[in-house]
Amino acid sequence: MDFKKKPFIVFWEVTRACLLACKHCRAKAQTKPHPDELKLEECYDLIDQLRRWNPLVIVTGGDPLMRRDLFEILEYLDGMRVAIAFSGTKLATREKLEKMHDLGVARIAVSIDGSNPDIHDHFRGRTGTFEMSMKILDLAREIGLSTQINTTVTKHNIFDLPNIMKICLEKKVDMWDVFFVVPTGRAKPELMPSARDFEDVMCWLYDVSRRTPLNVKSSAGCHLRRIEFMRDKNIYDIPHGKTYYELSKSLEGLKEEYDRKIVAGAYGRSMALKRIPGITDGRGMFFISHVGDVYPSGFLPLKAGNVREKSLDEIYNESKIFQDLKDPNNLKGKCGRCQFKEICGGSRARAYAVFGDYLMQEPKCIYTPSKYFDKVVK
Repeated sequence: MDFKKKPFIVFWEVTRACLLACKHCRAKAQTKPHPDELKLEECYDLIDQLRRWNPLVIVTGGDPLMRRDLFEILEYLDGMRVAIAFSGTKLATREKLEKMHDLGVARIAVSIDGSNPDIHDHFRGRTGTFEMSMKILDLAREIGLSTQINTTVTKHNIFDLPNIMKICLEKKVDMWDVFFVVPTGRAKPELMPSARDFEDVMCWLYDVSRRTPLNVKSSAGCHLRRIEFMRDKNIYDIPHGKTYYELSKSLEGLKEEYDRKIVAGAYGRSMALKRIPGITDGRGMFFISHVGDVYPSGFLPLKAGNVREKSLDEIYNESKIFQDLKDPNNLKGKCGRCQFKEICGGSRARAYAVFGDYLMQEPKCIYTPSKYFDKVVK
């Protein structure tokens, strides 16, 4: 697929309204819908434009369930690949989950940021969300909906990740999407782990994807693609840190039923909602806000245009920021010198948050580019 001409994946924030008050929320979500959010007819027009590309559409928020016309939107998306991420609240009833199933939603995603109510509910800003999220996952499995758990990695929950992994296994989710926090919106810089911890967590996630049935992907953590490539080819030469060894204890003595061949989800493998190496902020993906603003991602707050003023095709193919981001040769610092910039490229959102320049190097990567690997990568 030529990412320079059309995106593979589009994140669509259909509303910014949400009942939760998460500490890391990039949207600074509020309890009531914005008065200027896209009207239903505007949503239909947007879908007509997306249909020409046929990307994977991730319906998100806020909480999409706060939109009264959500199911009209989902029905109009018929025939497209659609997933939806919503909050663990009482709004996610069995009836609504059954409607999603009947409308052909490919997957639902629920966030779990701690393995118990004390950790998760504190992070999400409301009591009861952990238990409700567990019920949603159980209901979805009963109904036959594919499920995904999204987890945000911060300094405060790194060593709880093995417990969340076990929840993923017990709930038999189809994907664990591990998001490495970007300091934007409510998320403060002090929430970010160190670059060493980023590497250690990703190396552990690689082990999880090989030693359990769990499909694992990273968001705003593109270096996992480098790690997968290097470890698959047995050329990984970076010493592991203490965090890696501590996390690795969780993989000792796993139940026998977890220790079976993995058939999908990791580097070079395929699945129904597959991921493609090389996709990052503005390159193969973009984000549409509740009021129609288009960004390279939801975590890179630089507007490229608005769907009320320009077509999606014009925004994606002609705006300067997308043109900059689509070419990895524009990257600066060690990302610009890196042999893995085609499959990784670092988080452009995190580079902007830390350096004020979306083309600067990934600030949370410890890898030093080496000419030795040039031919291996190519």
